[in-house]
Amino acid sequence: MLLLRWRNQAFWPFHHNKDRTVQRYRCVRCGKTFSESQPLDGLRLDNAKVVHIVRCLTEGIGIRGTARLTDCHRDIVLEVLRVVGQKYAEFHDKTVRGLTVGSLQIDELWAYVGCKQKSTTPDDTENGDFYTFLGLTAREKLIVGYRTGKRDYDTTDDFVADLSSRIVGRVQVTTDGWNAYPDTIRKHLLYRLDYAVMQKNYDAPPAEVEAKRRYSPAPFIGVTIRTMAGAPRRDRICTSHVERQNLSVRHFNKRFARLGLGWSRKLDNHKAAVAPFVAAHNFCKVHSTLGCTPAVGAKLATETWTLERLIEEATIGS
Repeated sequence: MLLLRWRNQAFWPFHHNKDRTVQRYRCVRCGKTFSESQPLDGLRLDNAKVVHIVRCLTEGIGIRGTARLTDCHRDIVLEVLRVVGQKYAEFHDKTVRGLTVGSLQIDELWAYVGCKQKSTTPDDTENGDFYTFLGLTAREKLIVGYRTGKRDYDTTDDFVADLSSRIVGRVQVTTDGWNAYPDTIRKHLLYRLDYAVMQKNYDAPPAEVEAKRRYSPAPFIGVTIRTMAGAPRRDRICTSHVERQNLSVRHFNKRFARLGLGWSRKLDNHKAAVAPFVAAHNFCKVHSTLGCTPAVGAKLATETWTLERLIEEATIGS
């Protein structure tokens, strides 16, 4: 195909994207026009607008609220979420690797897509209950890995396999009592693993439904700890940090807020919304107990990143 740069001043064949001028081309044979490749898969938005949208989404604002605040259509917001979420997922996959982890905590976080599980059919795999699995380092508060899917053996196995590929050396792992964890964790980490299960026990709820019990868990009465592999240190057997991280997910990601209207309508959008939160948490948000971002604590970065820099780093090589 013979290409020709447009230089006709009567028609200015440029548009601005990511604070730079983008050249358009036209084929001299067929007359078709196209632009050079874009860092964000052809999104024709100013970089400042993209950053504004991503900042709103990572601060707990929903799609329609973000559309109103940024003066964009909700479909544009969803497209930015999809593209940036994909870039962030690829960035996380290649960056968060080779970690030496002292203690790792694993938990899963419930949400629903489309409708509640009771309203789905057996063949419907895109709606109903979905769980986001998180692996968090207890010391650095770094989210090492995440996976969204059904709460079943296959999703758990994929999640643990991904975690094991990011960690080097011996690691101590603590999980709750989900029965797929022991087999999958020993399968992928057996020869470098100290593993304990911490099962929290709650008092049986009363027969009558109390108003306060609609929003609060049953009374906590104790824990049951079981050693599953190796020799885990007693003082490191804990899931409190990752459970606190679940609260941050629900606070800073509108799709996980319960008793509201921000729940996901499509599974792809639900999955895409997790990556921006994880990237912003790891690289942009200073943790109060560390005095730095988790990425700095894990020596993946030397300073706190802005969202502008995070987007730039995530699109390098795209």
